[in-house]
Amino acid sequence: MSQAPRAAPPEQIDVVVADDEVDIRLLLKLQLRQAGINVVGEAADGIEAIEQCVALRPHVVVLDLLMPRLSGFDAIDELKERSPEVRIVAYSAVAGEFARTEMARHGIPLRLKNGDAEPLVRTIRELAGHPADEHEVR
Repeated sequence: MSQAPRAAPPEQIDVVVADDEVDIRLLLKLQLRQAGINVVGEAADGIEAIEQCVALRPHVVVLDLLMPRLSGFDAIDELKERSPEVRIVAYSAVAGEFARTEMARHGIPLRLKNGDAEPLVRTIRELAGHPADEHEVR
């Protein structure tokens, strides 16, 4: 089952960034804010990602797949159960067959950590119901 965009796009897209690497979270926050996306929370593992999504109700969570305590892989089912309105985009350096198959099974887009934020920004906007060409990454 894939994630459908929300019916009416929000004026501001709120996002939680979940990654165990502090530098990756910082870089993502800067890139997303430059693209006009509001980063409302951060998480260093899957448990914090779930807590942040329940508390902050973002439109989208950017979820690293390999994190301590609870991986992104293992957080997905609970995220969907406890925050069904939050859309998920997997953002990982892991792009093997297992990761691709698991994300496809969950209907979750997988974007690679490669320094280019544009595909991630485009995916976040699509999941939030915004037209793809509304903003550009600067």
